[in-house]
Amino acid sequence: MIQTNKDIAYYYNQKANEMLVSGNYIDATEYYKKALSHMPEEVIFYHNIGVGYMLREDYLKALTFFEIAVEKGLELDEIKLYIALSLYKTHQYAKILELLEPEENKNKIDFLIIKSKAALKVGNVQVAREAVNQLKINGFDSQELELIEKMIKI
Repeated sequence: MIQTNKDIAYYYNQKANEMLVSGNYIDATEYYKKALSHMPEEVIFYHNIGVGYMLREDYLKALTFFEIAVEKGLELDEIKLYIALSLYKTHQYAKILELLEPEENKNKIDFLIIKSKAALKVGNVQVAREAVNQLKINGFDSQELELIEKMIKI
């Protein structure tokens, strides 16, 4: 049976997913790239490569692939969080303040924590305060949030 590029791409993507679950992030990333080479129009592959790099703690490469996925039209709440995390890890704090926040509660909470810390890093206490207030409205409470609140009041 002759396989199409789509069949091959999804085979590589599935293999990469399995590798990712088993913690083999390096090979997973390479298999996601193989999938992409067979179907460069499939935006989820860009996202998946970004996840592979993020799990490898190569946040700059992860950010590149996440941004490509968004440019190509991928709209996932988790990608907003992953972009914020990648920006934070690469010390691009001001860019985080420009991002739209996720709508889904768990991603939104994690995003707002990152946003509040980034705001403090660039000295924007007002944005940090707004993020903390949103977290409290959403019922979130943690030691980290208390620490951020203390930093805002200093």
